[in-house]
Amino acid sequence: MLQHANQPKTRTPLWRKLAKLGPELGAGGHWRPIRSPDLQFDPPPEATALGEAEIVEGEAFALRGVGEPESSGFEYFLDGIEMTRISGYVGVVPLVHGYVASVIRRRVGRTFSTWAVQEDEVIAFDFNQIDPRRLIDLGFPEAGLIDSEANGSGEHPMRTAELGRIAIKKRRAAIEADLARRWAASSLEDGWLLVDGRLAIEPTLLRSGRAIGLVKSHRTQYLDSAAMSHVLGMRGGQRSSVFKPVRPAIGEVYSWYLRLRSAAGQDIYWALARIEGRVGSETVEAADEISRWLLAETAPLAMPDPRWHVLIYPIRDCEQFLRARMPTLAIG
Repeated sequence: MLQHANQPKTRTPLWRKLAKLGPELGAGGHWRPIRSPDLQFDPPPEATALGEAEIVEGEAFALRGVGEPESSGFEYFLDGIEMTRISGYVGVVPLVHGYVASVIRRRVGRTFSTWAVQEDEVIAFDFNQIDPRRLIDLGFPEAGLIDSEANGSGEHPMRTAELGRIAIKKRRAAIEADLARRWAASSLEDGWLLVDGRLAIEPTLLRSGRAIGLVKSHRTQYLDSAAMSHVLGMRGGQRSSVFKPVRPAIGEVYSWYLRLRSAAGQDIYWALARIEGRVGSETVEAADEISRWLLAETAPLAMPDPRWHVLIYPIRDCEQFLRARMPTLAIG
């Protein structure tokens, strides 16, 4: 459900409905509620992978300094969150409750406001093991039920729960894409959008020319080991050559690595970000300027978040805004 800042928030309290109607769902004593839920806020990690890339800046791979930070041109910031927990079992089949939300926040001067927010509360489970019509008959909204696609009773319950979390992660990606599409279609003439994560979440962002992705995870390594060794040794304020990752299934972007802060004495990935922009010579030409914007965004510090070294303050503002909207859970 899409909401603007001036609209009241509405949501179906699925967790409360499940706590109340779970015994009916698990007739015969097969309902096992979890009364001390283990809340998980981090999405399931992607598998590590080696990708490919084509250098599109200069004749060969190189490192370069981007210069001193300068006033940022980013005015809009997009981020999303997710919360998942196993709310109970029907027999040994887990029902994974999830809350997903995404927001675009606008900054004017030092003041943030909400451009739009979208959120969903869902329950993920294996439709092959539990007929979703059982929940629908009890009053659960069909749109709030997600198939974990565990493919039948042979799955390990832990694996079924993991697949449920993955399905909820996909729902989060879908609402982020919806919000990005809405922003790209708004024909905003001024201000750039910074997306927390990959820019290719929505094709229209790739065409807008005024959106940049800030990727903090490095589970996929696109450069060869020699080039990546140089990247992981970069000093604060240095960036790599612009390259084009080979990943047609996700979307074409130009990308470069940027060290946001000095990593002396820290892990090799500390304060390392990968930046994404649309394919085009203008992205190569603007790489230094955009990097200087991002260096400027490192202040104020996004403390006390443990990711503060790579999490810029406006993105933390988005996360805090969304966490304040999360449903308060009480199991009874």
